[in-house]
Amino acid sequence: MKWILVCLPALGLMAEDLTVEAKRLHLGKAGQFEWEAFKDRAVDAERLERRFEAKANATEQTLRIWQRDVKLTWPVLLNGRKLGTLVTAETAMESLLTIPAGALRDGENVLTIEAPPSLDDIEVGPVFIAAKPMMEVMSGAQVEVTVTDGETGGGLPCRLTLTRKDGTLQPLRAEPAGEVAVRIGVVYTRNGKAMLSVPPGDYILHAGRGFEWSVERAAISLRTGDTKQVAVKLRHEVPTAGWIAADSHIHTLTHSGHGDAKIEERMLTIAGEGIELAIATDHNHHTDYAPSAASMGVAERFTPVIGNEVTTKHGHFNAFPIEPGVRVVNHQQEDWAKLLPEIRATPGVKVITLNHPRDLHSGFIPLGGMQFNPKTGRHRQADALDIDAMEVITSAAMQSDIHLLYRDWFALLNRGHRIAAIASSDSHDVNRFILGQGRTYVAAKDADAANLDLDEVWRSYKEGRLLVSLGLLTTLRVEDKFTVGDLATGLAESIKVEATVLGPAWTQADRIELFANGILIREQKIEDGHRAGEKARIVWQLPKPAHDVHLVVIATGPGVTEPFWEIPRPYQPSSKAFVPRVVGSTNPVWLDADGDGRFEPAVAIARRLIQESGGDRMKLQDVLKRCDEAVAVQVESLMVKSEQ
Repeated sequence: MKWILVCLPALGLMAEDLTVEAKRLHLGKAGQFEWEAFKDRAVDAERLERRFEAKANATEQTLRIWQRDVKLTWPVLLNGRKLGTLVTAETAMESLLTIPAGALRDGENVLTIEAPPSLDDIEVGPVFIAAKPMMEVMSGAQVEVTVTDGETGGGLPCRLTLTRKDGTLQPLRAEPAGEVAVRIGVVYTRNGKAMLSVPPGDYILHAGRGFEWSVERAAISLRTGDTKQVAVKLRHEVPTAGWIAADSHIHTLTHSGHGDAKIEERMLTIAGEGIELAIATDHNHHTDYAPSAASMGVAERFTPVIGNEVTTKHGHFNAFPIEPGVRVVNHQQEDWAKLLPEIRATPGVKVITLNHPRDLHSGFIPLGGMQFNPKTGRHRQADALDIDAMEVITSAAMQSDIHLLYRDWFALLNRGHRIAAIASSDSHDVNRFILGQGRTYVAAKDADAANLDLDEVWRSYKEGRLLVSLGLLTTLRVEDKFTVGDLATGLAESIKVEATVLGPAWTQADRIELFANGILIREQKIEDGHRAGEKARIVWQLPKPAHDVHLVVIATGPGVTEPFWEIPRPYQPSSKAFVPRVVGSTNPVWLDADGDGRFEPAVAIARRLIQESGGDRMKLQDVLKRCDEAVAVQVESLMVKSEQ
């Protein structure tokens, strides 16, 4: 068995602390592994049980547990009494649990960490008992932080991430109360100001404000009684003029009933991550953020919109905007032919999105099983599929294959569905899943984040003038004048296509791909050298296609693994391998290759060719030599159906 020893001073161990477990242990199920990283690692135990000598405690004490990769619920018990659970978070952190007065006894005590029924490989330990209350454990020194806009000098809502030198999130306290949202190692501030209380030690502070801004790093060493000041200036690194940052899938504990973000805390995370359009989508509830945004002092930072995640046994659909006070859609309805018209008829609704379409809920996958053919794009409920957009990136519900939902989307487009691609966070939490990590950029005037032109916003959703972002932002221009959502007309025999990849210095792009009708036609490696702003500008000259096609660009790069913006693991993984990636993609530019002034999807081209050939397969075979695979797939699908 291989033990991992830990430097106890680095963990802030005090002389009076009692060591329950000094080593780092791998808990899991022998002979099984959740992720490739655990494949060849011995399991120390399925559950933790430690017997130790102690004295009865007349006052509150604190249990300190180092943990990592916790996905499920692991109850923690002392002498058979439940103290709580490990924090459900995969990031390395020290979690704290209160030991009430009288919970310890003279002589032998037993600490247990019980395993969940399902497989969940985790790391635990060291484990200590501090002979003082939790508030005192998180005290001893202070850091006064001020974060400002490097250009204007004004205070900025932001996220602070405090770790030890090894990357472990540090438990802390933060003030002023009512102006901060606090979790282990993380603080969201209303105006960039916070006083952090921590034990003496050596720390790394990261300050950031979401995707568009720089992340600044400061090393801090604290002795008992120290108060140190840290002033940080953030830079706006990603140019987004004419694009607004939207998260259209946001939850609160207050109204969704799970997660941990109370509505007041949610306002600080929205402002702190630089989201300009915040759409409330609590489950089967109409939430209005406006009063809370005003009371928390961040109303000038974003435009709130009332929405609803209509959460049914046959799929989750977001609907927005919704007029205040109207009836909530019947979420017991499972028939899309009845459900979607009812959603569309809700007063105010302009946009309906299909959420995390490959996720399994209540035994149903919207784009899975017998519902959907991922090659042809044929859906069993195609006639009822009245949606405007679908999530191809959901940062709280990632796919093992980041291209899977793009392929599904391409298939739907080729089948004739005019659906936009979007990204969102689906965050229910302050920190476990970062709000706005997955986000959509909407083409609209962005000068005043608190007073967006929502009519313009909804038009852009309808017209597909949207960009998908998870750590990168990619734009597309055809012939120097057509961009996403446009029908490119008057095309010459050679077509200029220009893609630009943007991002902050703390993300990288290493690959860019160009798809026509979902078929990869160009790809190129990128070396961006951690440049901020424009990371790459690629120009391709394409021969005019034989028929109409839609063009989409996808850029990807290595995933962020540091705690300040860690890419989550897949929600329902299809592989035990995990390779995190950042993504930035466009919506289509529609090429009018035949010059008739309209766009003809692959399925319509296929129908026309079948009609013109009289259904003669020999004639079709000759005609299809001039067409792409997307049209050929649709021809075969339609012919097989007609011959049945």
